[in-house]
Amino acid sequence: MKLTLLSKGDGFHFPPCYMLVLCGYHILLECPVDLSALKIFSPIPSHSYQGPDVEDSVSLARSDPSSDEREQKRRKVEKPLQAKDLIRAEPWFKMVTNLHMWDSSFIDIVIISSPIGMLGLPFLTRNKNFSAKIYATEVTTRIGQLMMEDLVSMNMEFRQFYGPEESGFPEWMKWNELELLPTELRNILMGEDGATLGAWQPLYR
Repeated sequence: MKLTLLSKGDGFHFPPCYMLVLCGYHILLECPVDLSALKIFSPIPSHSYQGPDVEDSVSLARSDPSSDEREQKRRKVEKPLQAKDLIRAEPWFKMVTNLHMWDSSFIDIVIISSPIGMLGLPFLTRNKNFSAKIYATEVTTRIGQLMMEDLVSMNMEFRQFYGPEESGFPEWMKWNELELLPTELRNILMGEDGATLGAWQPLYR
């Protein structure tokens, strides 16, 4: 028997994930999504008319050379994180980074013990090589389904407000945009040496 920690998680919103090899079977324990990663995205304003003002101010700031100097000075001081520093875009979600290292065709069984631990399943099951059996209680699957539906509904509101990304790679993940983010946000996005940057995924449709 061999137990491998794929992710230690981060509290209730991101439970730990393990790979258990038992009698030749590869058993995945939990397949979560890091919902705490949502805290780096700005929520949709309560009044939709504020949206264009926010976008206009951002575009004006980027087009004004003097604002770039002020931005650099502000970043050097590293003021406390404020609401205006959050990313104003359709949210992406952080998956279990080390799960990408495993060939999904080798996974024989997936065991889910809680609704929060099944939110990453759509990212796994869309792989054409995935054919594992998934085990969870009826209560877990029902609550997990409701949570997924809420995530999709929330994401649709973000898409309606901000509009869909023009390409598969969001602007805020490009290096020149990452450098403008406060250190706290940049560390959450990239992790150690940028290791977790590749774990960000758009929400399943």
